Amino acid sequence: MPTLLAPLHQHWHSGKQKMASTKKVFDLVIIGAGMMGSAAAYHSSQIPGTSVCLVGPSEPKVRKEHEIFGCWFDEGRICCRVHEKHTWSVLSSRSIQRYREIEKQTGINFYSNVGNIQCLEKKEEFESLLQMNQQMTASAEDVSKKWNDIYPFFNFPDDIYILQEKVNAGHISPREQVRAHQTAALQHGTEIVRKIVSTVTPADNPDYKWQVETECGSVIYCTHVLVAAGGFAGLKNLFQNVKPGMVPDLDLRTQTVAYLRIDEDEAQRLKTMPTLVTSCQFENLDGAYVLPPIKYPDGHWYLKLGHGRMYEEHKATLEEVREWYIRQTGNPECVEKLARFMSHMLPGLKVKEVAGDGCLTSHTPGEEPYIDIIAENFGVCLGGNGYGAGSSDEIGRLAARLLMLGEWDSDIPRERVKIVWKAQI
Repeated sequence: MPTLLAPLHQHWHSGKQKMASTKKVFDLVIIGAGMMGSAAAYHSSQIPGTSVCLVGPSEPKVRKEHEIFGCWFDEGRICCRVHEKHTWSVLSSRSIQRYREIEKQTGINFYSNVGNIQCLEKKEEFESLLQMNQQMTASAEDVSKKWNDIYPFFNFPDDIYILQEKVNAGHISPREQVRAHQTAALQHGTEIVRKIVSTVTPADNPDYKWQVETECGSVIYCTHVLVAAGGFAGLKNLFQNVKPGMVPDLDLRTQTVAYLRIDEDEAQRLKTMPTLVTSCQFENLDGAYVLPPIKYPDGHWYLKLGHGRMYEEHKATLEEVREWYIRQTGNPECVEKLARFMSHMLPGLKVKEVAGDGCLTSHTPGEEPYIDIIAENFGVCLGGNGYGAGSSDEIGRLAARLLMLGEWDSDIPRERVKIVWKAQI
């Protein structure tokens, strides 16, 4: 398969810390250096007088040698403002509003404002999106009758319903967004530790509340802890001293993606292509999402697409998750079907090579994220539900400010994002 991985630059910086005897004590330790954790590090570091330590491994150069992985090991994730659920519409809208500000602050570009279209077969689902568009004042437009004039390279059914977000939508590079958030956090004094956390233990000490121990045996002391470890949060013993025998209720589902390599000419032909989410049936695919041509670190252009619920598999153990990630092929049958689907949607598409890969999405019972405080000075932000990448900036901001300031500045009722627990396997 093509070389799609690019190592994330490792940053080390001594931030502000309080000194308790000879121990460094941070105001906040964030466990998980992925999309939500890095965003939380950036936003918490902007709170005056707050010392922050972000703990988590960087992207592995060789996956087989690692146990912990992130869904951000990629260059393309869709972002748009109009979603079926109000929660995700709010989270993504607030995040998109800050993209350019973070890019300017860090000099790292991660957002492509190419627009987005959603294609639906059911009128009632389309009308629901129109209502959400109005509620969010997102300026999306019904282009069901004129899509062929705007996007002549697509092949849609005649009776399809299409909602277009022409601006403030498109795609992000999750790798570069993580790097931007971490760079901005470093600019505000955050320290980043490239290790994996094993346990979190309460401390009977007036100077610090929690001890965060890494797998290599080092200990980090702090007054507040935020767990943003994605699907791995329930696979490690991070909550055994807070909720014995319990873990966050997260359903881990496999996601297969297909990468269709195209040449420069094809990329130029499709340069006005937006991101696409569709419920259109094809063979036994129950919908798909598509990203326009993106140039990857290996220097090649790829169209990336993924599936709906049809090919999802459930994973429950750390070994199952690790095996899925190190396979680096996804489901081969699904990859082939996605490639055929793309050739159907883009007639005449010239594909040089097809490759697959896989990642995981973590789902909550209500398909809402968890942004909550679970014990004194102990918070979580988890559960991307397949929408976490484009919403991670706002999720991280809300979690950081809730934990550190007791503030909830959002149109989303807090009750929607309360954590749900289940028995540990």
